[in-house]
Amino acid sequence: MRRVLLLAACLAASGACSRSSSQDQLARTCTVAPVAPADWRLHADGTQLKDGLGRVVFLRGVDAGGRSKFAPYVPFDYAQGQFAAALGAYMDRAASWGIDAMRVPFTWAALEPTQGQDDADWLGRYKQILDAAWARGIWTVVDFHQDVYAENFCGDGFPSWTIPDPKPAPHHDCPQWSFEYVNDADVRAAFDRFWADGSTVQAAYVSAWDRMIGQFGNEPGVVGFEPINEPGWGTQDESTFEATTLTAFYGRMVAHMRQMAPGGLVFVDPTGLAGTLLSTSLKRPPGDGVVFAPHFYPVIAPSPDVVLAKMQTWADVGTAWNVPVFVGEFGTSNGFASAPDYMADDFAALDSLGLSGTEWEYSVESEEWNSESDSVVAADGKEYPVAQALVRPFARAVAGDSVTQSWDGSSQSFTLSYAPAAGVASGVTEVQLPARAYPNGYKVTLSGGCYDDQSQPGRMLVQADDGAGQVTLTVHP
Repeated sequence: MRRVLLLAACLAASGACSRSSSQDQLARTCTVAPVAPADWRLHADGTQLKDGLGRVVFLRGVDAGGRSKFAPYVPFDYAQGQFAAALGAYMDRAASWGIDAMRVPFTWAALEPTQGQDDADWLGRYKQILDAAWARGIWTVVDFHQDVYAENFCGDGFPSWTIPDPKPAPHHDCPQWSFEYVNDADVRAAFDRFWADGSTVQAAYVSAWDRMIGQFGNEPGVVGFEPINEPGWGTQDESTFEATTLTAFYGRMVAHMRQMAPGGLVFVDPTGLAGTLLSTSLKRPPGDGVVFAPHFYPVIAPSPDVVLAKMQTWADVGTAWNVPVFVGEFGTSNGFASAPDYMADDFAALDSLGLSGTEWEYSVESEEWNSESDSVVAADGKEYPVAQALVRPFARAVAGDSVTQSWDGSSQSFTLSYAPAAGVASGVTEVQLPARAYPNGYKVTLSGGCYDDQSQPGRMLVQADDGAGQVTLTVHP
């Protein structure tokens, strides 16, 4: 009706209408009923993630980060009796950015601090984090996180009881911690014990994962599990380790995890060194539900073209493996003046290449882990300038193929184009549209369909016209 009235007014005034000159006004609104798949689960279809309605899904978000690496092992500080309030504030802030995904680290030391005794209180807090995310429409990935094996080595991850004659854990104030992968003989020995044939530590690790999947395999919003973050290679050659030991390990874990949680994806991560060199010898593990989940920390000067070219490396692995790519970590220090532009370039590369990913990291902490200044917010919750890069529209679920999307932060212009897919049941495309991206409102240009920005707060729903070969949407101030 709105479009008819505009056309009538145009004809009455001039006898003719120029479609191009009034394109913004002619974007048709309509009422689109929000759709929901049978459940929250996603599946891998070639290099794409899809929901239960067959729509292509793009994950954009953050890692619930560094604060989770040490007691009490959650991503924010909280006073006694104030966990629920702190969690609510944490997740409300995340939701205000418009994200739809969160990689949620846990350490085995948090789960099972004493051998044979899981920490029920911590498990309860972890569940609340997952549930609070999904209550806001944020999918989660359960990530077993470790860095240089354990807190005993100024890292995090494995419990101390997996180390023969463990030394007391030092304070987490080791800025050069990553060098311990190659320089610390005790760290290398710990990984050698873990990867050894018949390893009792690995058997206990698998048992710990069984309990985590038993707890969270059917948790709403949980799309999958990451067996291990940035695995260390011990005394093996790093490249040979990835091609042989790590590939075989992931093959076993994919089969085991998919048996435990048939609907869960398995996110496989090469070594941390691979995330800097942007090269890996890891082979595709056999089985369904595999997602390639590398990290992206290249040593480069910020440049959109360079970032895109470097990120292409990981897209090429996904293509070769025929699996989706989820860049589980990328980002930089909140203290760098270039951080907002660099992070925006990272997200733009994900858009351009059709990948998913989560930025490292989002903690509300009065004490940094190993002096890492990567959180997008300060101890009081105030956002650093880099956090603005998170506030960006993107396509959450697209009922079509040949998807292209882009966000220009300087002009606040978002563009989405796709070919509607006849086999997708709902025909409804969802665009994450955070209010913070357009504080003064927005205009819409749309061809091939109509849109509804009222039925589901924080999202724009787009319904393709019958027979439309292409839908093109632009949102701008």
